[in-house]
Amino acid sequence: MFSILLMGGLAGLFILGFVIHVPALSWIVGITAVLVGIQMMTKSFVIDMDRKEIRVKLALLRPPVTVSLADIDHFELHSVSQLFITINASLNLYYYKDGKEKIAPLAQGFTVRSMQRLLNDIEEIIGRHGY
Repeated sequence: MFSILLMGGLAGLFILGFVIHVPALSWIVGITAVLVGIQMMTKSFVIDMDRKEIRVKLALLRPPVTVSLADIDHFELHSVSQLFITINASLNLYYYKDGKEKIAPLAQGFTVRSMQRLLNDIEEIIGRHGY
């Protein structure tokens, strides 16, 4: 949802730059909008029960993370609040690989409720198969 709102705002600034005759602003905002669009299209989250793994690609410049279900330690839901209003919520996966604890970001959003629903769905899928 955040990416869609960001794309809308950037598109508005892109048009505004041409209306007020500031083409440099328009091109900078336009390039940023294209990068956000590419990031939106490359984001993925897959639970593959045939291979017994979770594959995550959240950021544009980070390589995808593949985590075996057997390596999962726990999930953690973080929220950032300011003046009693949640401004960011993120769901992270903690797992062990090569004897070290590692973290894979799974999702990020505005509300804790959406992250909790995602976590419940993940646990239901994994739990259904005995993990």
